[in-house]
Amino acid sequence: MATQRLRRAFVSAAILAVLGSGAAYSQTMKIAHVAPQGDPRDTAARHVAAALKEAGDCKLDVRVFPAGQLGSTTDLIEGMQLGSVEAVILPGSFLVGFQPIMGLMDFPYFWPSDLDALLKLHESDAVRAMLDTTEQQGVLSLAIWHTGYKQWTGNQPLAAPDDYKGKKARVMPSPILITQQKALGLIPVDMPFGETYNALQSGAIQAQENPISTSYVMRFYEVQNHLTQTNHGTLDQVFMVSKPWFEGLSDACQSAIRKAVDEGRKVVVDETLKLDKKGLQDMQKAGVTLVELSPEQVTTLREATLPPVRKEFEKITGEAGAKILKAVEAELPGNG
Repeated sequence: MATQRLRRAFVSAAILAVLGSGAAYSQTMKIAHVAPQGDPRDTAARHVAAALKEAGDCKLDVRVFPAGQLGSTTDLIEGMQLGSVEAVILPGSFLVGFQPIMGLMDFPYFWPSDLDALLKLHESDAVRAMLDTTEQQGVLSLAIWHTGYKQWTGNQPLAAPDDYKGKKARVMPSPILITQQKALGLIPVDMPFGETYNALQSGAIQAQENPISTSYVMRFYEVQNHLTQTNHGTLDQVFMVSKPWFEGLSDACQSAIRKAVDEGRKVVVDETLKLDKKGLQDMQKAGVTLVELSPEQVTTLREATLPPVRKEFEKITGEAGAKILKAVEAELPGNG
């Protein structure tokens, strides 16, 4: 249902973009996301806002709205498409409903585990080609913001495929993530992010995947006593803007926004690393058991998840997706 709503919204937005071409656009820039205050993406978003307020040649009224204040993930994307929200920061998973190629961001055991290599890859022509595919739906994806490598939490270790079987886990609306979870024997449950804590507490779901910093600020460690350090994927964010709104701005404003968003990329990484360290320390103090995996265990999990995920991606994206996947793979460390 959510995917159908997104597609209807994007069709409407495309019509509005055509009809509205040449119109004057708002000098207001609302930056919306669903993370709580204090999350690295919120801190970085506020840096963008502060930088733009200091840009003398770009007069924009910039405000940040965290914690879903302007609505759920679907509401935010629809709002951006329909002109009520100018900028949104969300995981790439939420873009898959209208641009399946963005599901590449959800691949498990695929992206470089070395942070410097990952950040370099984000700036490659191959990843830029992936981001540019969202323009077809009126979304301009300015940059990827790294907000950490994903770990699994539960009330027992999740070190082998058998450990996952039969458990219910929260999943974002991405067929790639759903395929990954089913390959492990999980039962995926699509729910708003803000409901995850209560669902874990009540036992409605038994596991969830997020970077350490996200699990920490959401206080999932209060209702989950094991964190398995799988580093199996990234929950990287896309800083996106309404394409017709952005193109209606002056060249000076466009340049100022791009510069501020690029600065935000470094801020969000620095904040994530600091919060990861503090989060691990505080989780251990709260009694959470940290589970480390052997290289053999990582290989087993990769072999269980990556092949079916790749097959699903190729099925839903066709030749266009295969071309971008091949280009990104060519940029991976060791393949250059």
